[in-house]
Amino acid sequence: MGKINEFLTQIDNILWGDWMLFVLLGIGILYTVISGFVQVRHFPYIIRKTLFDPIKLNQKSSTEKGTVTSFQALCTALASCVGGGNIVGVCTAILAGGMGAIFWMWVAAFVGMATKYGEIILGIKYREKNEKGDYISGPFYYIEKGLNMKSLAILCAFFMVVQIIGGNFIQSNIVSGVVKDSFGVPTYITGIILVAFIFTISVGGLKRLAHMAQKITPIMALVYLLCGLIIILINIEKVPGVFMDIFQGAFGLRAVAGGTLGSMMIAMQKGIARGLYSNEAGEGSASVLHAAANVKHPVDQGITGVTEVFIDTFVICTVTGLIIGVTGAANSSFEGNVLMINAVASVWEPLRYLISISLILFCVTSLTCQWYFGFTGLNYIWGFNVADKFKYVFPFFCMIGAVLKIDLVWTIQDIALALLTIPNIVALIYLYPQVKELTKEYFFSDDYINSLEK
Repeated sequence: MGKINEFLTQIDNILWGDWMLFVLLGIGILYTVISGFVQVRHFPYIIRKTLFDPIKLNQKSSTEKGTVTSFQALCTALASCVGGGNIVGVCTAILAGGMGAIFWMWVAAFVGMATKYGEIILGIKYREKNEKGDYISGPFYYIEKGLNMKSLAILCAFFMVVQIIGGNFIQSNIVSGVVKDSFGVPTYITGIILVAFIFTISVGGLKRLAHMAQKITPIMALVYLLCGLIIILINIEKVPGVFMDIFQGAFGLRAVAGGTLGSMMIAMQKGIARGLYSNEAGEGSASVLHAAANVKHPVDQGITGVTEVFIDTFVICTVTGLIIGVTGAANSSFEGNVLMINAVASVWEPLRYLISISLILFCVTSLTCQWYFGFTGLNYIWGFNVADKFKYVFPFFCMIGAVLKIDLVWTIQDIALALLTIPNIVALIYLYPQVKELTKEYFFSDDYINSLEK
């Protein structure tokens, strides 16, 4: 097992080398520019349109067959990306790259807002209906139709299935570790419970998933943020020092290893890699869950990508990083999967259980969404009849993930994520003119101008 782990680590280091970091940042910068800095210029409109208006209108579900509401799609996407990466992923990045990794998460998130915006637009533009009459899309659809590259599209769909299985392992592994550490439950028992629960959601299809996400996602996020803010306020005098550590660590002024440049690159690599895993910008998965949104224009749903990354990274991941910073947990001997729990317990022991429950909810809701990614990839390769069986198989991967070693799980996930991201990068480079044109069309339309006057 040691040799396998060493080999996989070498592959991981090649795929997530400096070249990948600069390419992803470059894609984000490209889409930031061609969208007219959409995440800055239109941010107030985006937050109102994607969060406040849906809550005010209180639309329960979409009336059109094969679709969900825009807000349900956003909640489902958040349920998917707000998972273990927001807590354990941030902890792992800090342990490996220092507090400076948080800064590079922010950088990746800022440009990632525009990247995800573009991915969702392309997903809506090239979506189609499957045999059941449901809208379905993903990076493989816009790779085939936009680039006319069927072979690359098939590879992309295959890597998405592999990546989702790896994601299942990670979330299941985190849940089993947390439950064992906090409540003393054996990992195999947790695995059995996860199999049963995920099976119940997956057999209900996208509609059941969307209804669950719409109800649970806002609550679980608010509970976690409230707990985090309490800890930060208790240690408010330490917050300025934490921000200083973040900025100094980001540029190697507090070396982790290998001198100034070396520590800066470690912080950058770990921050961007874990940030991408958390907010999923660049891998193309956003176009899958947002494809069923009932919208008139692709940009109507594209702007939800800005909101999604903002909540995921700038809000939730930042709170996680600040908690680790103010409690000094980064200097402890705990591993990434239990570091956060012990950090909050050092402030007030009962908070251990609240954070444990939050982490479990994050991972479980993420798991409930992940089967749909695999379904979409299989639907593209082999059609609906084969893909539909995946919802019966996917839950059983939870049992394997629950008992795996955490280091191996993260390595497998990093490799699968990179192999999924590369074909999507090719598509984003070639199809950016279409996103640019649709952006111009939307923000100069009468509907948008009239909405600003309300």
